[in-house]
Amino acid sequence: MVGFIVNHAMSDVERRDTLFAGDFLVYGASAAARALAEHARAMIVEAFAPDDPETAQDRMAVEAFIATVGPLKSRFTNHERTKELIRDLLAEHGCDLERTYFDVPRMRVVPHSGYLTAGVSYAYKAHRDTWYSSPHAQINWWMPIYAVTPARAMSMFPEYWDQAVPNTSSAFDYDEWCRVGRQLAVTQVKEDTRKHPLPLAPVEIRSEMRFAGTPGDLFLFSAAHLHSTAANASGRTRFSMDFRTVHLDDLAAGRGAPNVDCNATGTTLGDFLRASDFCRIDPALTAREAARRAA
Repeated sequence: MVGFIVNHAMSDVERRDTLFAGDFLVYGASAAARALAEHARAMIVEAFAPDDPETAQDRMAVEAFIATVGPLKSRFTNHERTKELIRDLLAEHGCDLERTYFDVPRMRVVPHSGYLTAGVSYAYKAHRDTWYSSPHAQINWWMPIYAVTPARAMSMFPEYWDQAVPNTSSAFDYDEWCRVGRQLAVTQVKEDTRKHPLPLAPVEIRSEMRFAGTPGDLFLFSAAHLHSTAANASGRTRFSMDFRTVHLDDLAAGRGAPNVDCNATGTTLGDFLRASDFCRIDPALTAREAARRAA
């Protein structure tokens, strides 16, 4: 059973344990979360000005859309203010900023009607983040920037929490992805040829769930949950963002979600920044996590 828990007061360790057990957590928009969403929205409005970002694709060639979205996503991810707002959000939720590390956030831009499903707007097939070499102690924080409806959302498949899915994660190497895959994003237009880890069997959709929130609402889930980009049938482009966290105590104790089917090589842990001062995680921890995955 997977629980769906809304606005419950929990300590950080209780929250992590709950997520590692497979439950979903939802929090209504708070002051820090709204500030982060507003920061992202201001960047989007500036990038698409004077057009309406949610409908701009209807009046833009795909190449022009890519030329707008690529730099926008990079600027948001790497902006110092983005990191500061993530830190404020984690503090607001009671995280220990000295022992909590986060990966810089990603802005997701999902056009409607199949306009662009590759590269900067890649439509992720069903996957677990752990297939992409994420730590099993990773927690995903997902937030709408503009209001999200079920017709333009992300799909979760909770029945697969403890059920293996045949997949190609054994062919995924994170170091190769950093060298090659990320650099190719802006070149992918009609088809995404990068080596994504993919399921090798059909995924049942009977348990599919979609979170439809408003700017600043938070949806938290384990990196080991199976999920995908839902086809956008809303007539408006979806803008959302997500980031990931790990806690040093979980890494030291080998605590996290169960591994039911992941065989990826390498680890994303070296990308994580300490919430207090944005210093990168100790390389020794990265090496230890990579060795643990390989064992």
